[in-house]
Amino acid sequence: MTDRIYYTDQKLLELIKTEFDFVDDKGWFELYQHKQDKTFWRLDKWDKYQTQFFVRLETIDNWESFDDSELRVELLKKTKGIDLKRKCIWNNCENLSLQGLVYCEKHAYFEMGIRK
Repeated sequence: MTDRIYYTDQKLLELIKTEFDFVDDKGWFELYQHKQDKTFWRLDKWDKYQTQFFVRLETIDNWESFDDSELRVELLKKTKGIDLKRKCIWNNCENLSLQGLVYCEKHAYFEMGIRK
């Protein structure tokens, strides 16, 4: 796993079961450690109204309060792609919009609640 953040799907959940050890559970998150490289990862607990993410942590200090929103925005941008012909329609925004949307990645994520 080379990226710092992934959308969680059934295939990833199966991988977590086999290649990671459960470490801790706090609030809305679970902490795992990769069996091979010993990296720590945070899994969002499942919620039918939220997109679930799996995030590699740089440190386990305050792991449950780590702000991964910028990683989520970058994943949204990577997944959707940029529309090189259209600017974001948010007032005074000069960024290009995401493919299939009229908003840039930041306005799509933070203002419109788009996660995937």
